[in-house]
Amino acid sequence: MTTNIIEVVKFELASGVTEQDFMLANEEFETFLNAQPGLLYRSLAKQQNSSVYIDVVYWNTLNDATRVQQAFYDSPHCKKFMQLINEDSVELTHNRVIAQTACTN
Repeated sequence: MTTNIIEVVKFELASGVTEQDFMLANEEFETFLNAQPGLLYRSLAKQQNSSVYIDVVYWNTLNDATRVQQAFYDSPHCKKFMQLINEDSVELTHNRVIAQTACTN
């Protein structure tokens, strides 16, 4: 049985970066991400009344998540995306799914 992984990344934007600037870079990042094998689903959110963003990515397996994480650091599109994020604010976790409902979108 395959165990899905939820990758949760919390972060803030770098000083002086607007959400509009970030969303433009996010489009390029999504193009990269959508081409990756093992991607199931992604949501990007912003906490209410806060400058914290939360990126939630569902992966088929932990191997998929870690493989794409390495590819992320090697991709020029992703490097541009990372330049807009306050590196000191990044918190990344991989979480094993133990129960879930069916996705009905």
